Amino acid sequence: MEVKMEMETLQNIVQQSLFLGMVQYQSMIRPEDDKVKQREAVRYLKRRGYEPKCLKEWTERGYIHRRKTGDSPTSPVMYSILEIQRHITAIEMKKGNITYYQQQL
Repeated sequence: MEVKMEMETLQNIVQQSLFLGMVQYQSMIRPEDDKVKQREAVRYLKRRGYEPKCLKEWTERGYIHRRKTGDSPTSPVMYSILEIQRHITAIEMKKGNITYYQQQL
């Protein structure tokens, strides 16, 4: 199978993959920095060009997970930057207009 795509699409895929790799590496080196409070997760989404409502939607669909740090009702809700970035990368990859051409044998 042959895949044809625009150069811009290929560059976007490489850029997204590199960024995800950087986030993944950082979470391996400093796992404590991967977990952020909900407010920071919203800020991260905004910096990446996504609406804050995406956080709730992606959580409800099971793409990312929210974690409470304690049993108290006032315990902060935490999110994984790596999970968020993985989903952003998947969305960006899906946006690429990749056309598949199947060669006939």
